[in-house]
Amino acid sequence: MEEQREFTEQEKLEKLREIENRKEEILKEGSLDEFTGKNKIWKIITYFCLSLALVLMISYSIQTVIQSESLVTQLTNIIGTFILTIFTVFFMFTSLFADNKKGRVFVIIASILLSCYSGFNLLVGADIIHLGNQVVVIDFYNKEISEVIAWAEENEIFISQVYKNSDTIEQYRVIDQDVKAGTSIKKIEKITVTVSDGPNPEKETNLPNMIGWDVDKAMSYIDKNHLTNANIEFDFHDEIKRDIVFSQNIESTMKRNEPLELKVSLGKKDEFKYVTMIDLTGKDEFHATTWLKRNRIAYEIQYGYSDSYEEGIVIKQEDKKGKVMDVTKNAKTTITLARNHQITVPNFEEMTSTKINSWATDNKIKIIFKEEYDEKIAKGKVIESSRLKGDTVEVGDTIQITISKGQLYMIKFTNIEEFVTWANEEEISYNIDYQFNSEVKAGQLISSSHKENQLVKNTDTINLVISQGGTTNVPNFQGMTKNEITDACKKANLICEYKYESSQTIEKDKIIKQSMRAGSEVPDKTTVTITLSSGN
Repeated sequence: MEEQREFTEQEKLEKLREIENRKEEILKEGSLDEFTGKNKIWKIITYFCLSLALVLMISYSIQTVIQSESLVTQLTNIIGTFILTIFTVFFMFTSLFADNKKGRVFVIIASILLSCYSGFNLLVGADIIHLGNQVVVIDFYNKEISEVIAWAEENEIFISQVYKNSDTIEQYRVIDQDVKAGTSIKKIEKITVTVSDGPNPEKETNLPNMIGWDVDKAMSYIDKNHLTNANIEFDFHDEIKRDIVFSQNIESTMKRNEPLELKVSLGKKDEFKYVTMIDLTGKDEFHATTWLKRNRIAYEIQYGYSDSYEEGIVIKQEDKKGKVMDVTKNAKTTITLARNHQITVPNFEEMTSTKINSWATDNKIKIIFKEEYDEKIAKGKVIESSRLKGDTVEVGDTIQITISKGQLYMIKFTNIEEFVTWANEEEISYNIDYQFNSEVKAGQLISSSHKENQLVKNTDTINLVISQGGTTNVPNFQGMTKNEITDACKKANLICEYKYESSQTIEKDKIIKQSMRAGSEVPDKTTVTITLSSGN
């Protein structure tokens, strides 16, 4: 055996220099992975963080482009997110070469920061995180519809109005809304609001006996119960105190708009001589004329146009507030009631739904919108209106307008119920036929006059043919036992049910009769009743 040679001092120094020179090369070859495994764990963590950052950045880029509202914004977002995505890709590939442990720590931190940035923006875009400066739907309750329309115009949202009678909410104020307050407006195009149409004049009320009431109490009851056709007359009466009701024409259940006539005592003629005029401006005809009659002041009614007061409200009086009038000398005055200007219907076809809403609100006209698909009329444009350009309307009138939802395309549906629901909602004419088909399962579509995503025209009728499944022939079960009948039923794709009858001539468990004639063509899975012998 050859003896082991000892290295000289010079040779030892040369070996040490060689090892020192190859140190970096040895590390790059992965000696740490081979012996300790620590380098491998760091690599896995680094690759995971880089991959997560890349996936989130790509997702954020796609979401940003999809949610862009205009072409200019979309182009800006495409360029910005494309640069960010390219940076992330280059950062990822550059980081793959960072084999130094300290370098990988910084790569992981940078990847986590990138992931947090894109992940946060994804959550904001999906409305999971709401920022303080984000525009949300306000609470419309009890707000004037004009205020709601103004807000909707500013935020480019279509307001659909539904009118409902209300005793508690003033006319033209909002009762309810179908989108909750606080909801982000980012994905909202339409909000339906329920607007008060004031008290229902047809509603019935139980009218009490008001005889003996003070006139103020009677008027308070009339106001509180929204009686719209009441009239109070005043007569002198020596035996009944002044301002006391002594006659009424109805004392039963009545509608609010039915005539109610009350008579009230003026007392004795010599009880008062002078009356100081009050300000009648802003009072309605009922309250203004009742005050005048109550104070023995004859009156004449004139009418004038007003943009400030509703129709029937006093806008001017001949005798000013504070004037003392001698009622013993047949005092008389004149009051002027508001009459609204004639309202001329504009050309709705040249207006957007938002502009129509604004016009209607300014003129206190009720607009009922209906939306329909139309093959020729662009989305948002008027298809038809119940009032045409140049027609005249009055305050409180209702106009029905149909707005286009654009073109309608055939949907993809998984069952016939889904199609029928869609067709009924969109008011589409359709016809459904049923046919036996051994190749198509029962309930599945065999054919359709319109393919998926095909344009459905206004005059189209969609024709569907639905499978009733295959057919089979009923076997002749005569002479078979129960087990033989069961096997024959399975082969024929039928369902056999059994019942028993006593028989002295047929052996037990053998057939007596079958409910369907042998050879009959019936749908698959048809139930056939087999009567078997129970023996003696």
